[in-house]
Amino acid sequence: MTLSLDDSSVEDLNLALRFYRRLLIRLPLILVLGIAAVIGLSHLGTALSPPYGVYFLGWDLTTWGLLGLLAALFAELWWEGRQIGHALDSPEMRGSPIATLMGGLGVIAQRARGMGMEWSGFLGPLRPVRTR
Repeated sequence: MTLSLDDSSVEDLNLALRFYRRLLIRLPLILVLGIAAVIGLSHLGTALSPPYGVYFLGWDLTTWGLLGLLAALFAELWWEGRQIGHALDSPEMRGSPIATLMGGLGVIAQRARGMGMEWSGFLGPLRPVRTR
């Protein structure tokens, strides 16, 4: 029996949904902690060298903190997109993980519907479709 790219097991789809849940928890956490760190760097730079702050390569510590925060957000989106692409065995998602993150939910829903499964809530595990 040969598996095509559209064949996924329920475990693979549940794993991809778990990666999406983890992404939705980690992104706000990175934002909140990152903004707190940037504020801390701003106060630290001003305390070390009043009134203008510490500059490194022409930028102050606040700017470096914001650049680090953007890099952390980008890295998180890229890493989780790659993980979801591997779970779904999707070459498109592995090739450009950030751009295809939103389409991954549609891929999961389409494959789950083909297996007679549906979501059980907030990106929860799949369950069989109930007949009404």
